[in-house]
Amino acid sequence: MPVIDVSLWDLRRLVGASEQEILNALEYVKGELAGREGDRLKIEVTHDRPDHFSAEGLARTLKGVLGIEEGLPEVEIEEGSVELRYEGFIEERPYAVMAVVRDLALDDEAIVQMIQLQEKLHETYGRDRRKVAIGYYDLSKIKPPISYRRISQTDRYVPLGYNREIEVREMYEATDKGRKYASLIRREAPPALVDSDGKIMVVVPVLGSECCKVTPATRDVLIDVTGPRLETLLKILAILVYNLLERSKSRKVELVKINGGYPARLERREIDVDRGLVSEMLGVDLGEEEYRALLRRARHDVQGGKVVVAPYRINIISWVDIAEDIAIMKGYGSISREPPPIVTAGRRHRSEISSEDARKALLSLGFQEVMNGVLTYSALLEAFGLRHARVVNPVSERLDAVRSSLLPGLLNVVSALRRPRIKLFEIGDVVAGGRTRRAVAVAVGGDGVTTTDGVAVVRTLCRALGVECRVENGEAPWCIEGRCARLVGDIEGYVGEVRPDILVKLGAFTPVTLGEILLA
Repeated sequence: MPVIDVSLWDLRRLVGASEQEILNALEYVKGELAGREGDRLKIEVTHDRPDHFSAEGLARTLKGVLGIEEGLPEVEIEEGSVELRYEGFIEERPYAVMAVVRDLALDDEAIVQMIQLQEKLHETYGRDRRKVAIGYYDLSKIKPPISYRRISQTDRYVPLGYNREIEVREMYEATDKGRKYASLIRREAPPALVDSDGKIMVVVPVLGSECCKVTPATRDVLIDVTGPRLETLLKILAILVYNLLERSKSRKVELVKINGGYPARLERREIDVDRGLVSEMLGVDLGEEEYRALLRRARHDVQGGKVVVAPYRINIISWVDIAEDIAIMKGYGSISREPPPIVTAGRRHRSEISSEDARKALLSLGFQEVMNGVLTYSALLEAFGLRHARVVNPVSERLDAVRSSLLPGLLNVVSALRRPRIKLFEIGDVVAGGRTRRAVAVAVGGDGVTTTDGVAVVRTLCRALGVECRVENGEAPWCIEGRCARLVGDIEGYVGEVRPDILVKLGAFTPVTLGEILLA
């Protein structure tokens, strides 16, 4: 989980509470104190609360917990006069959204927190700037309108941390950010934000400019978010705006016009919530007054049967998430425990018994066991030509699918080991044919290994399990044509030699035979 670094003095100032009150309230924000050094606190926060990635968002939640400030945060959102003009199509990052937060009171710690929020969002939701890139600018140093367009790599500007102008192509090699992120764009014609005086504000998503950087003297901050999906950008913009508002005297936000319109709406959402269902889920009897009070402490409002949610709460999808907020505010320790209504004797499931028998049999044959996760990389499954379920909102690009077979993950381990002889197996759940099933997969690799070697292993395994297993000619999308066997009888599955193009794609440079059976 992300760990943020905050100043206790700054938190006390933002929250308006004592040190002990703040430390006691941390358990109500799903946060845990990971360390302390003098005034600095290291707090472990959860991925699903990106608004807690800096002191401002944490302080806003703590004010609700302590009853200092309840309900939706106050904010005045206006349509501003600053305009952003798209000039041409930037295929690698076609969208940019902006907003201005006015009347800020900043100091060095505030800027530290702004940068921390920016970088934590880059690392997580931004997929290291591939999906989201964020910038802050001192509006007083910019002359609108602003253009979002491509520039030349021979154009000159002063990158952050520099005191002289250099060419953009020099920035690619001379700076850490240039070396790390220039590969995300067309280097010869990078996208940039440029003001009407021709000043380059930032080479997107690589590195900003010294010309308009935020300092403690800044009073109005312009925020930009760029990337390939407009919906994602608006969510991130809401987090940035609402967190920065905690340091605004007027709590005023101005939306930046884009080509004459205002697509960057920071809209509150209304979610239908049944108080009775929430009570049933939590196992408590919530009265109307307590229900409303807990919701307001969680920084929500109630209008009739609907709960009004602030734009920065991007983790809230349904009423179940609202129920979780209520449980957190009430305190899990105050919810009474109840024994389950049915008491049964525990025993091992038959699939676990079969799995253990299979494990013993394969270990006795000299195989080594590996264990991969149920979530996997969709590209692996697609390389095998396998159908699979995709994860709509994956926490990582490499965990974006539910595995429908153990074979891709097993071959991926084979490629990582780079041994001349391979004998590996894996036992685990897969989602095949629309239901969860227990599977056993084996990998036999080395010069001279054929389908016959794999069939011999599977037949030995079937005898150990006491199941009938017949072998027929078969076809599988990952097998070499004519070198694949289909398994029928009490179990089902396939054994075959992996196609050379798949081996090369995954970096396995030795012949490999794979086999997989479904136990249940």
